[in-house]
Amino acid sequence: MQSKHVHMINACVRTRCDARERMDLVQNHDMPRFTPATPRSRRLGRELRKLRETKGLTGEETAKLVRCSSSRISRIESGEIKPRAGDVMELLVTYGVSLNEEPATSLLQQARDLREDGWWQRLGGRYATYIAYESEAVELKNFEPMLVPGLLQTERYAREVNTIGRESDTDTINQRVAARMTRQEVLHRQPTPLRMHAILSEAAVRTEVGGPEILREQLDHLATLSRMPNVTIQVLRFEAGAHLAITSGFALLAFEQDEPPLGYIETLAGELFLESSRDLARLSAAYDNLRTLARSPAESAKFIKELSKHGA
Repeated sequence: MQSKHVHMINACVRTRCDARERMDLVQNHDMPRFTPATPRSRRLGRELRKLRETKGLTGEETAKLVRCSSSRISRIESGEIKPRAGDVMELLVTYGVSLNEEPATSLLQQARDLREDGWWQRLGGRYATYIAYESEAVELKNFEPMLVPGLLQTERYAREVNTIGRESDTDTINQRVAARMTRQEVLHRQPTPLRMHAILSEAAVRTEVGGPEILREQLDHLATLSRMPNVTIQVLRFEAGAHLAITSGFALLAFEQDEPPLGYIETLAGELFLESSRDLARLSAAYDNLRTLARSPAESAKFIKELSKHGA
């Protein structure tokens, strides 16, 4: 009975494999679907690859058994494709894994979770890619030389930032501001809010974005956020002098389990995602240098309150 049941599942899912690939191509052409490789999709892919290797199959052999391209198997295992639960079920059956036991039940649930659309998908581009990573991160270290980081901005401050040097289309600006406010929910998510450590240059907390009233509101907001247990804010005073990140701001994201960290730098020419150990070591060294030079969290909170009270 069990073997007949498995055979039926295999036959049913395999007949849809070619159609799925064609449908994916059509969807990607007509309605681009934002599917960056993220820690969760890579984790699922790694587990599927381990099961394949345990079975003693190559990617090409697996592709023949499930009647799809070997590149599709490779992209699923690398996390570039977020497989449907049916895709994962088909692979599990091929690898001889019982669907009613672990690890099958967990892997199928992971696949279902991955297929849920993130709110950021409508934004598109590399900004959406960064938000996808940010939404899965457990810790964020962020240095900003000129502006308050997006996760710490008030709505009015964010609106002014999104108006600077960009098109004045109201709907576009409203979408960007709404996206930034939604991003901030990671600081309040339960049960594990994002741990954020931010280092702001003195210029960032003195620059009058939108005028003194908006800046004062923003400074008060920073003071409030600094009291949250998962948010740490340090200010790098002018008197600290030159440092290792004098030319650019950057972010370091850490993830659960054995996922490698990710570096992110936003420039006028575009965004950079850094994954090599060498690049990450350089960013970490720069951040440690900044943390040493910056005022302590307590001193920084006091400084921000004084700026808000007496003006920047």
